[in-house]
Amino acid sequence: MLRVGGEHLLTPRERRRAGALRHRADRDAHVAAHLLVRHCAAALTGRPVEALELVQECAECGSTEHGRPSIAGLPELHVSLAHTRGAVAAGADRRPIGVDVEGARTRDLDPAVLTSTLTAAETARVRSASDPPAAFLRHWVRKECLVKLGVVTLDELSGVELDPTTEQDVEGGRTRSRFGPLHLLDWFDPTLDVAVAAAAHGPPVVGSARTWAPRRPT
Repeated sequence: MLRVGGEHLLTPRERRRAGALRHRADRDAHVAAHLLVRHCAAALTGRPVEALELVQECAECGSTEHGRPSIAGLPELHVSLAHTRGAVAAGADRRPIGVDVEGARTRDLDPAVLTSTLTAAETARVRSASDPPAAFLRHWVRKECLVKLGVVTLDELSGVELDPTTEQDVEGGRTRSRFGPLHLLDWFDPTLDVAVAAAAHGPPVVGSARTWAPRRPT
């Protein structure tokens, strides 16, 4: 488990972006996610966490203030990170990987969000689920992982169908599924009220420090 601390490992850009966030819970989550992804990269490469610098670069505009994250000097390593209030997730792999975590900020489903995110069949399955908001979040985090992998864009989400016939329940209340050649893993944490997902070219492996929960917002 990670706790707030170790901010000295972050670059000035990362600390500046964290400091710009208004709420303490958001700042804590930002810092924790940027620390956790370093630990994931260190576990995979055997390099010390202190030697790893997380950088970002936008493929479209060249800005280093946003864009896909990577570890400086390790172009063969792929990383992904995400955070929401109360939990963070991160991953590292030798091939492209995408992770996402999203909290249920409201228990009401916005019809406009459903239309822009899900296919008609997915919307029907979400509405008929025992917990529609949780079911929607499962779809959202899996599709967001595909966006991070560059497989689809946000504008294409409503035309991307996640095939429920590929879903298989596994240990820990998690669900494995497929999207073409990609392997997806997702679960909903009712305690934190968040959905978590990872997508990769091989079956995602969940480590003991997959998520970290900073102080709950008050």
